[in-house]
Amino acid sequence: MYGFSLITIRDLERIEYQGSFPGIQTNWISNWYNTFSKVEDNIIGYSKKPYIITVHEGTRLVAIVPLLKLTRTYFKFFKLDFLEFLGQQWSGLGYDIIKLKSLDDCFTKDLTKWIRNNISYHFLFLKYLPKSTSFKQKYKLYRYAGAPYIKASSFVDYEDFSKNVYSRKFREELRRTYRSISKNELEMTTEVEEINESSLKHIRAIAKSKVVDGKSFLYGNSSKENFHLKVYETFPSKVVFIRFNGKPVAYATEIDFKGKRIGIDASFNRKFRKYGIGIHCIDEVIRNSFKEGAEMVSFGLGLDSYKFRYCNKIEEFFMCFDFKFRLKSLLALPYMYYRLKKTDKMVGEIMDKAFANRKKRRNHHKRKANETKIKLENIAINDL
Repeated sequence: MYGFSLITIRDLERIEYQGSFPGIQTNWISNWYNTFSKVEDNIIGYSKKPYIITVHEGTRLVAIVPLLKLTRTYFKFFKLDFLEFLGQQWSGLGYDIIKLKSLDDCFTKDLTKWIRNNISYHFLFLKYLPKSTSFKQKYKLYRYAGAPYIKASSFVDYEDFSKNVYSRKFREELRRTYRSISKNELEMTTEVEEINESSLKHIRAIAKSKVVDGKSFLYGNSSKENFHLKVYETFPSKVVFIRFNGKPVAYATEIDFKGKRIGIDASFNRKFRKYGIGIHCIDEVIRNSFKEGAEMVSFGLGLDSYKFRYCNKIEEFFMCFDFKFRLKSLLALPYMYYRLKKTDKMVGEIMDKAFANRKKRRNHHKRKANETKIKLENIAINDL
């Protein structure tokens, strides 16, 4: 029999534990809420209130579930209350129940029953769940996101990795753009630096060029910038710069978490687009990760097509949902379910295509390896 109770974020800060994702660490939760609690829009939400659920087995703390209740407005006047993981609203890197010990099969049923009886909401939306989540015992999981990554520990070194993962076309693109850089008398250098006020000055200047492509400028939003700075302070972090003749023209920031190197933010100066500095910057991140012995290199949540050029694996993330039988919930249910199914289908198609391309590339490398092996065997026979 499990006992459930609510604590404050300050109470949570006094508990020592190790969550499986950066987003469920105490510092991340605390920093996120302190940064965004007063930000009100339809993504972050309105009227936010944290619900930090602690679970006890007798007197022993066995699990923590950090939730956030918030309000969003639909069709200009239709207000709905949502219950979600605290932090999933922006910059999430995976969420789940924080387990301090193994839990019984009845746990999820008991937890969801307690939530329904003690917290008022219209919809329960839990996003960025791993495939292993205990919530799958209670709810259907829908595909929601993916995090392309490299299992660096499965390769001898960078050369072994690039040979087996990069396509021939992509390797040629790296060589071609590098020749173009040299031809135009640009000296390309790479530097790995700490993230401080000096490096942030260059990061902001480069990131601003994203608006040319219609993308948002992260550092133009004080709340989002402040949160990222807190993330860099909390976790081991660094920035990789690509420089042309000493001037920074591209960057990629990253944090380290439990042997995993996670990409947080990256951009390049659009004036130098033709030189492929964006792809060279990410390639340098990978090279450096191999040099420093990172076990895994993750490009964070997001299914941007460019990420699949570098990666041979994808970590899948899901979402589940529930609703209460209230008038507003029932009125909004068809719309919410439509959006859920649409996202599931879209993400599924992207993932399936990525898996198919990866399989095709792997078979190509195997075929080439076999052809090389046969040639070497024939040479050996002829020598005899």
